[in-house]
Amino acid sequence: MKKLLAITGAILISSIIITSFINPTTPGAVKDGESAQQNSQQSDSYAQGYIVSEFAGRIALYRIRDNKVLFSTDTLVSDLPEADREALRSGIPAADMKEADRIIAELSS
Repeated sequence: MKKLLAITGAILISSIIITSFINPTTPGAVKDGESAQQNSQQSDSYAQGYIVSEFAGRIALYRIRDNKVLFSTDTLVSDLPEADREALRSGIPAADMKEADRIIAELSS
């Protein structure tokens, strides 16, 4: 019985180690020059997409690939409802530019 338990434990530990090499976590986007929260469950489209977030107190669009601010709007984040401000602090993912434009339009209206 002890031998079976030891073998099962060794297989479980080996599986965990192998899985960590096969599926490393993907770092999150950077906003305002600081590290953003990391999300290991990002999809491939998300990892190649955009983040709508905040830059210098305004709604901004970041490209995830190079963590670059593409543009910021004239809309002040402080003028938005608390729920929208919180979403922007966390970053709102957009798979493509069309979705990012839609998100920005909804926030700015």
